[in-house]
Amino acid sequence: MSVQDNAPNTLENIAATLTALAGDLAQGKLRVGNQLVAIGNPLFIKTKQKITGDTAYFTLSFQVPLQNSDKESTDKQKHSSGSPPEEWRDKEVRMQGRPPEGKKIKKEISRLWKTVCKQLEQGQVPTPAEEKSLISAFEKYTLFSEPAWHEEWLACFTILRETLGCARRGDMSTALEHAAEVNRLTKVCHKKHK
Repeated sequence: MSVQDNAPNTLENIAATLTALAGDLAQGKLRVGNQLVAIGNPLFIKTKQKITGDTAYFTLSFQVPLQNSDKESTDKQKHSSGSPPEEWRDKEVRMQGRPPEGKKIKKEISRLWKTVCKQLEQGQVPTPAEEKSLISAFEKYTLFSEPAWHEEWLACFTILRETLGCARRGDMSTALEHAAEVNRLTKVCHKKHK
């Protein structure tokens, strides 16, 4: 989506473009070039805002499946002969909507969390930079959490913050208990939703 090339750069034109987009989306449609196509619910949606110097940036990204009856019937034919088990198809559908940066953030969280856990086991407090990096990665990944496990994700995030807070205050035994709970919740969640 972009503001038309021949339209002047005004807030009113941006608002008009967004209003038109909202109207199309409310009808289950998306304008791609000159074509208005039928779409399904978003597989993911992401907004990003930042300020650099004296400039503010806003980016909206989303991915939606096309609603095409020919494609759907072809997909059904593919699945009808030698179709994979139900749990594979479920995972396939979930993975379809994950943008690649979600996977990178998840790996970063795993790496940072392992480092923090080792430090806690050795009685060391994570550095403020490590703590900030871990919290930041968790916050970024929250966008990619799926509805089925979003609440569990937020609960785990809360306990992770408590872990770091206890470590910061020097209460290492409670920090270790919370860290063990984060690990337990992670295993349960992975087993339940993978």
